Parts: sequence; C-alpha cells; structure tokens
Amino acid sequence: MPPVVHTEAEESDFLSSLFNELDSAPIPAPSSSPTRRRAAAPQPRTPLCASRFNGSPHGVQAKHAPQADSPKFRHTVYAAQDVDFDALMDGVDDWDWDEMKRDPTTRCIVKGVEERFTAGRFEKVLTVVAVPTKDTRHIVLRDDWSHGDVRTGDTANVIGEWTMPSASSSSHAPMPSITVCSKHNLFIHHPDVLLTATSLSNASQCLRKPLLSNMVRSSSDVTPSLIWGNMLHEVMQTCLSVARWDDKFMDKKIAEVAQAGLGELLRIDMGVEQAIIEVKTRAKGLKVFAEKYIAQSPRPEAYLVNTRAGRGESSLLAISQLYDIEEDIWSPTYGLKGKIDASVEAVVHDLDDSSTPFTRTAPQLKKHSSPMPFEIKTGRAMAGMEHRAQTMLYTLLMGERYGAEVPSGLLYYTQSEEVVRVPAARNEIRALMVMRNEMASYMMHRLRATASFSGKAEDEDPVQTNLPASEEPFLPPTIDDNRTCGKCYTLDTCMLYRKAIEGVEDDNSDIADIYALKTGHLSPQQAAFFKKWEALISLEEKDLVRFRKELWTMSASEREERGRCFGGMVLDVSYRPSVSVKPTIQKEGKIHRLTYRFTKTGAGGASLLNGHMVIGDAVTVSVEPELLALTRGFIVELAPDSVVIGADHELDEDLIADRLRTIRGSFMGQVVFRIDKDELFGGMGRIRDNLAQLFYASGDARRLELVVDLAKPLFTEDSIPETTEATAHLNHNQKRAVYKVMRAQDYALILGMPGTGKTTVIAAIIKELVKAGKSVLLSSYTHSAVDTILSKLDDADFGILRLGNPDKIHPGVQKFTMAARPPAKNIEQLQQQVMTPPVVATTCLSIDHPLFSRRRFDYCIVDEASQITLPTCLGPLRFAEKFVLVGDHFQLPPLVKNKAARKGGLEISLFRRLSDAHPSAVVDLTHQYRMNSDIMLLSNKLIYSDRLRCGSDAVASQSLSLPNPKFLRLLHAKSTCHDACCWMNTLMTESCKAVFVDTDQVPARDSRVGDLVENKVEAQLVHQVTECLLGCGVRQDQIGVISLYRQQLKLLSYLLQDRKELEMLTADRSQGRDKDCIIISMVRSNDDGMIGELVKDWRRMNVSFTRARSKLIIIGSRKTLQGTPLLKEFFDLMDGRGWILALPPDAHLMHDFAGGTPRKRAAGEMTADDLTSGSPLVKENGEGPGSAKRSKNVAASEESILKGRPLLRDLVNAHK
Repeated sequence: MPPVVHTEAEESDFLSSLFNELDSAPIPAPSSSPTRRRAAAPQPRTPLCASRFNGSPHGVQAKHAPQADSPKFRHTVYAAQDVDFDALMDGVDDWDWDEMKRDPTTRCIVKGVEERFTAGRFEKVLTVVAVPTKDTRHIVLRDDWSHGDVRTGDTANVIGEWTMPSASSSSHAPMPSITVCSKHNLFIHHPDVLLTATSLSNASQCLRKPLLSNMVRSSSDVTPSLIWGNMLHEVMQTCLSVARWDDKFMDKKIAEVAQAGLGELLRIDMGVEQAIIEVKTRAKGLKVFAEKYIAQSPRPEAYLVNTRAGRGESSLLAISQLYDIEEDIWSPTYGLKGKIDASVEAVVHDLDDSSTPFTRTAPQLKKHSSPMPFEIKTGRAMAGMEHRAQTMLYTLLMGERYGAEVPSGLLYYTQSEEVVRVPAARNEIRALMVMRNEMASYMMHRLRATASFSGKAEDEDPVQTNLPASEEPFLPPTIDDNRTCGKCYTLDTCMLYRKAIEGVEDDNSDIADIYALKTGHLSPQQAAFFKKWEALISLEEKDLVRFRKELWTMSASEREERGRCFGGMVLDVSYRPSVSVKPTIQKEGKIHRLTYRFTKTGAGGASLLNGHMVIGDAVTVSVEPELLALTRGFIVELAPDSVVIGADHELDEDLIADRLRTIRGSFMGQVVFRIDKDELFGGMGRIRDNLAQLFYASGDARRLELVVDLAKPLFTEDSIPETTEATAHLNHNQKRAVYKVMRAQDYALILGMPGTGKTTVIAAIIKELVKAGKSVLLSSYTHSAVDTILSKLDDADFGILRLGNPDKIHPGVQKFTMAARPPAKNIEQLQQQVMTPPVVATTCLSIDHPLFSRRRFDYCIVDEASQITLPTCLGPLRFAEKFVLVGDHFQLPPLVKNKAARKGGLEISLFRRLSDAHPSAVVDLTHQYRMNSDIMLLSNKLIYSDRLRCGSDAVASQSLSLPNPKFLRLLHAKSTCHDACCWMNTLMTESCKAVFVDTDQVPARDSRVGDLVENKVEAQLVHQVTECLLGCGVRQDQIGVISLYRQQLKLLSYLLQDRKELEMLTADRSQGRDKDCIIISMVRSNDDGMIGELVKDWRRMNVSFTRARSKLIIIGSRKTLQGTPLLKEFFDLMDGRGWILALPPDAHLMHDFAGGTPRKRAAGEMTADDLTSGSPLVKENGEGPGSAKRSKNVAASEESILKGRPLLRDLVNAHK
C-alpha cells in the first residue's frame, strides 16, 4: 500500500510529543531484544545458559582494570546534560521514519519473465502471483539482480515495500510493483533451498567448491587445526554459558574436552597431552577477553575493532547477556540456514571526536544495545572476507529469529584478544544474496534433471540404460587456477565431476596436468557408470527436498493430515526422563542431548499413532509460523497422545515466549509447538561419497574393475580343507559356501534362501577367517542383522568390537561395545581397544567412526546385501581387501522411494549385479530348516523353481500343536456358530498348515485414513484368530503378525496392546524373523480391484510367506487380490491343494472375545475411542458396520505401540 502522507502540522505535533519529556536524566540505551525471564524451578529439566553476566565474571579479577574516570579515559564518557539536543535534532524533519521498520517479505510464484532495455539499462520484469493474496504483481530486477536465471514457475521472496500506481497512470487496473536494484530491496530466488552461511561465505573465490562439498560429504577430511578449533569452541562456549573464566576452570575444561575427543585425536594420531597443549595455546586470550568484554556496560579498555571506522571514530563493547549457544536457525525468508557460535546481547558505545573542532571538544557518543551473532575464530585477527561474509549473513538470521534489528555481528579471534565489528552493510548483503541466488539456481538445475528413463527389462544392466542428458550444467565451471585448485579440499571430487558429468576435454588449461593426474585412469564406461548412479542418487534426493520445504509451506494441520507432523503440542514441564531414554554419552549424544515430552492439546483429537511418524524418525520442533526448527532430534517414545523427543538443543519456554512477544507484539498464551518429520540430507551426501571414492585416482583400481567393468573374480585352486570345529555342524551346501570364501581372491557371493541358515554360515566363515589370522569387518543395513550374527559368536575366543549407538544395539551383544569397556584414558588405550579386535561390526551407514581412518581389514562381510543399494554397499567395502556379499535378491530389494530412481535401476543391488554377471561366484544355500513342506511349497513353486529342499524329515512334517484345545469348546459355548463346522475350528486343526482365509462373504472392506489404508473388519478377524491361538496355549513369542501396511499394524497394535511379546511387523521389517505361526493381513478389499503397489511386489509376498515354520494363515479378499499375476498363480496353487477357507457372512461376529474392536471413524481419526470393550461392530438392530454406536472413551495405555517390544523397536530404530 502507498505510504501515508502527513501534514507539516501533524509531523510537528508528533515530534513535540516525542521529545517534550526529555530532561537532563541519562538516556538508557534501548534494547530491541527480548528480555530473558526464568521461572523458578525446583529441578531444571536441562542445563540453562547463564542469562546475564555480572560486571566481573566469576573467577576474573577486574580490580586492576582501568576505570572510566581515570585520566586516560575521562574524555570518552559524557552525561546527558552534556549533549546539545538542538544540534542532535537538527534536520529531524528530513529523517526517513520508514527506514526504522522491518521490510515485509512476500512469497511469489513467477508467471512470466520479460527482458528489456530501459534508458539503456538492462532489466527483467517478472509477472508474479503473490502467494498470500493470490493477486498479480510486477517485480523489476535491475543491476546485478537482473542477471539471475529466473524462469516461469520459480518461487521467489521479495523483501521490501510494494508500490501501487495511481488509477490514472494506466488504462489497465492498477497492479502492485516493486523494483529491486543495487540500493533498494532484496530478491531471494528459490528460497526453499536453504544454503548454509558457511558454504555461501566460501563461494566468493569459487562457486563450485561449496556446491560440491554439500553434494559429496566425506568424513575423512579432518585436519589437526579443525580439531583444535572444535575443541576451543566447546571450551569457550562452556565458559560463556557458566560465566567462569578462571584458569583452574578453563584448564579443567580443556582437559575434559581433549579426553572426550579421543576419537578425533585417533584420526590424526595425536595424544591427549599434545591436544591440551595445542588448545591451551589457542585459549590463552580467553581470560583477557572476559576481563575486557563481559560486563553490563562497556569498560574503557574494551575497544571494538571496526575496519570500516572513519578517522577519529572508535567503539567500545560489552557483552551483557548470553541468549544461546550453537543456535541453529533456518530462514526460508532469506533461503539461508546457519549455526551461530553464540547469540549475545551486545552493548556498543560509538564515539566520534574528529568530525569538527566542536566534536573534538565534545565528542558525540552514541549508545545502543541489540542481539548480535558472536563468532569464535581460533586464528589471529584478520577479518578476512569469508569470516566477514559469514557473520553478516548471521545478522540476517538472528534478526529474523529475534524479531529485532541486528545492525552488525561480532568476530572474536582467540589468539589476538580482539573483537571485530562486522556491520551488516547493504552493498555486501546484496552481493552475498546475488551469489546465493546463483548457487540456488545451480542446485535447482540438479533437481530439474529428473527426466524419465527409457523402459528396460528389469534384469538389464543399468549402466546401459541411458539417462537423458541434462541440457544445462548443475555446477559452475572450474576456475582453472593451478595454485588455488591444487590446494582445494574438493579437488578429487571436482575433477571427477568435470570428467564424468561434464565430459570436459582439457589439454591446455592451467589445471590440465592436475586434471589428467586425477582422471586419466577412468575409461569412458567407468565415467558413464558414475554419471548414471550419481543421477539415480539425485533422483532419490529430490523427494527429500520436496518434503523438507513442507515445514514452512504447509501449516501444521495440513501436514498432519499427510501424516508427517504432530500439531498442537505443548511441553510437559513435569516430565522426567527414565533411564532408558536418557541421552547417550557416545557420539550420538550430540543429537540426543536433552529429552522432552510433548502432549497433544485438547482431547478427542487424532491419535499420534496415525501417519508415517514412528520411533527413530528424525524430527524438527518449531513454533508456527515464526520460530522454525528450534531444535532437532528423533522420536524416542510414541503414545496416542504424547511423544518423547531426544533433542539436540534446549527448549526454554520463557525465552520462546519472550521472542513471540517481540515478534507478534503481544503473547500471553501457552507456547504451542509443531513436531515435523525431517528428511535428512547428510545421508545422501555420504552415499555419494561412497560412490565417488571408488573412482578417485587414490581408490582401489581392482575394485573399480570388479564393480564397474564386471571383471571376473578370481579364486585359488586350493584343495578342499578338512572339516574343522567351526564347519562340522554344517551341511554340504553350507560347507561349500565357507570354502568358496576361503578360496576367493576378490569376492564371493552367497545366495541364502529363506531358512537355509545363512546366519550360521556367516558365523562359521568369521571363525574360520580369524583362525587363519585374518581380520573381518562385519556389516549390514540394519542393527538387528548385525546383532543376530554376533549372537552366534557369543562363545568366540577372539575379540569383537561392536560400533554404533548403544540405544540401537541388542542387549545381548552390548558386551561387545565400547561402552562395555573401561573408558580409555589416553590414545594408546583407545588404539588397543579399536585396533586389536580381529572382528569389527557396524552398519553400512556407521562407517564414519575414527577407526576407519586408521584401519584396513582383510575381509568385509555384508549381510542383507540384496537389500542395500549399490552406493550404500560400497561404503564398508572400501575398507577391506576382499568382500563377501550374503543375500537373496528373490526377497526384498533395496528400499527406493522415487519411482524414476527405481525404474532407472537404483533398486538393483550390488549383490544382484555381480551374481547376474558371474553365477560361478555364487553359492546357493538350498536346504532350509524353517518351514514345513506345505509352507515351503508356496515359495518353491512361485519363486525358486523347486530349488528349495527341507533340511530334514522332521522339518518337513512339523505342525503347530495346541497345548490347550479345550479352549475351543469354551469359546463355542457362547458363540453363534456351530462347533462342528466352525471356521475357527478349521484354522486351529493341526493339519491346517497353510491356508488362505477368504473374507469376500463377510465382508471386510478396506478404508482410508488420510492417505493410508486399513481394514477394520480384517483387523478384528486377525485379532480373534490370534486370541484363539493364545487361548489354546500357544505362546505369544510363537506368533507373528505381518501386514504390508503400517496403518493396519497400528490398528492391530491397539487391539493386541496387552500382548507385549507378540511381534507385529511390516513385510519390510520381517525379513530375518521367523515364528511358529504367521498371520498375514492383506488389507486390500474393494470393488474396484485396487490392490496397490505393495501387494504387486512378489518379493514382499515371498518374504511374508517364508516367515512361518509350522502354520501360515493369510487373511484377505480373493476377489480383489487375484487380479495380480503372481497372486492369481498363488490362488491356483492353493485351490489345487484345497487350502482356501471361505468365511461365512458376519464371521467376525460369531465369537465373543474379550478385547478391543475398532469402531467406524472418519478418515484421519484414530483415538483411544477406537477400543471398545468387547462390543461388535453392528448395532443390536442389525445395522451395518458403519453404524456402530460410539462407546465410552477407554483410556489409552501409557505404553506406546512399540514400548515393551524391544525387538520391534530395534528394527524400527535400525531403519533410521
């Protein structure tokens, strides 16, 4: 809207009222920051930062500091009566009062781009639609803003005031417009791409470097200076937090930090004593810093260095208050994010004594106080461009988070005792934003390069499946400077992308020799392989970007409907975490530092168990809409109306309320949070690094040939060794697998069909290798698979080290972890603990442990290899000379969410790629010891072409006997069915070993809960069958319930919530498990024949069928399911054997079981009301299932779905 024009009289009256109360009293420096209040608490939940510093920090003797009234400093202090207010107010009529307001931000969608020349100047005119108001507007981009690559459909933020042309200025309707030029306003292109302030500050010399470092994240780029800097940061941040600066305290803290950093010291082979010396050398200025600058008002010696100050201008600084440490701020307004070392309240006195003879006699003193970012640098003062840029960007982030003007930031160089002031100057901010827009455009080019793949047969080599070439580069060109490029830490990655992605031919540039050295070994086929798989990783990454921006583009209620948010949550201040959910002291404790419990506001709302969020999921906690991602963490416990979060940052409700008051103008209510599922990008960066490491000049050339060129693996011709203690109990095929591994010179593959004892074989292989003096790295995708193998080595007489988060490691193998060992006191003890065990076990995504920078293994064994994507599998392999892959590509493939990535071949595992290329390298395990012959028949006929064999007659004939069959008579005494032909009796008979229970006549229809699927009647049938088995004496741990749909499992978990030892799993989580009886809920039942993608996947069906030992019960709709080819073949087989049981109408109402029955409910709703006490789904008058009378609420158990089920929790956590 146009600015309001005031008359001279109005302006005069306003100024008079503003200043008529000025007197000779001192003017307090106004603070635009929130005050920090704290309510008294008998037992704080979390450590609190020091809110305000005393004039003299604890432990610092300030009595010798020069005082303000000393002769040296007397001329710098003035009282208010010394100020000439007439001179001060001179020209007040010309002041721009609009400049004192924060400019508004408008989110826009570009609908058209016009390029034109106006008065000889190039400019772009964007026609946009403002998102909040849906009206059409114009943006004019001039100067360097006009060079951006803006396209139709792009999103942009405009920061500034819009102008409305007068109606008479055009024949068209007036349209709001804004001009973004070098002097006014800001234009943020692709604001949903959040770039870190650090990466942007490093982009001034080479825009390519920060983009590559974000895409490919290596854990090996660690230098001593980086470690010392991190340690010193922690020391100073602790001193700031507790206001302690005395030598004794700092020496103690430095020793603690060095001791805690033993793992990082292992990377650089440096001892604790040397680390203490290095950190102390860099920390020597901290005490002097505190004496100078920690105060409520500036001390006379607390000079603030300002490289932009004019002659005679000087400043003094006092840091009066600490707001936060390591504050992580995301800003979709500016398209930035960053972690600020310290957020402080800075009191600054500016003195100008040289502008005129008058001011030299009576210098002008300006006092102001505001929040400022405080950045700690461990070198000597130089205020370099990168440091200044980073600090300037933090002023933008902090200003938005605190709702206050942040005119400048502070840089502290620990070795010089200087604090440098970095003003947030318009020109520098503009240049940084223009550069940010260019980086974001390149990143969007990468996301746009998601063209479709040509259709190929599923068994075709993905290297030969051509990706459409991207028409535009997603990386800036190299700067081609030999000196700069030669020292760059991204050199290997940069040259690889230049060769494989960009296809640059170079024999005459300044970096031609470097380029040839780094990429000359790569063949065209190898370069094409990297390009292909790098593109597939980017396709999978695209969905993560889309989901993450929902945090600020969708309200909590909108995202909650999609199952990816908990809205309307309040902090439970009475919560005290139990020992089981307290933060760990390991590396993962950096994420789980604090524990909070949130409860749902109001009553009767949707259950938190709905949706896609489960234990182990990464989350962000925000206050909608102003305070985004206040803390990050993961779900520790989940119940229908509450969630426990392990967080990385303190949530101070008082401070949050203060900020809301500052931003909103007023706030008196309770702080209401939203908890969003967060999509983590770091994992994709590490997976890219796994792939890139294979192609570097320093990589393994033989491994490159084996994986990419599919070179034939070599085996020795040694004679078959004698049977040993480790192999004596193995069958013929299992022994062949062990011998194959022992003879392998490159790799060996073991195809472990269901129940064939591959875990036993892996344990035997490890024992044989260790006996031969070899070291072994054991890995898998899930923690549970690693721990299952280790449980087979419980009696091993050699050392085993289990790496990983102790929270996710099975209690039975905790004794192998670092936590079970005495804490290492020095680097020698740590080396002894991590370098000597011949067997090290970890997951594929946990290979960033420091020991991997120092140790290489003889063999790497990867279990579940057919479930792991090729780039992920490459991670652990690069730390071993030879490798063994164990899997079954007829069971679950790697989990790939993006359809284009699946079609392109990302779900083709390395196991499948190598086994298809070299069948001679594969040993099949065909004798299974799990299923009886009836259950085995299903997979044998449908999947394995009759290759499976029962390991013994006992296995083939096994059945599920009922210890207490009398329960059936008791059940039928109060049932409406006839005992003799009851469907429940048929299921319980010992001869019924594999059966499909057809629900078409019941009927049991599926329904939707938001975008999820469930089947309430089918869930009731599963519940009744389970309770009947339990009533007949079958133990809970003998039964497993499987469904392809998480929502169905949540519904079943309600119905069976008191059965704590009963496992309920999705098909994806059930691989590796087996039970005497498996009950499968197929869920899909509808007139349209809609069965979904999950049911069509024959590999999931195979896994589900082969979990059962003695009895397999599959419940579903034959009419709906037989539309898919595999299941049609399945039904033909079941029909031929007479293994289909058609349920009668209303079968779910025939038996009276005490327990829960789900009522009919609206989509998206699932509360404790879903549990009714033993009532049927119909009214007494016979109305349909949808007419169930709402029953009285039943209080939900404090236990969540997974609480009390450690195995299920372990599996879910392993998927994180």
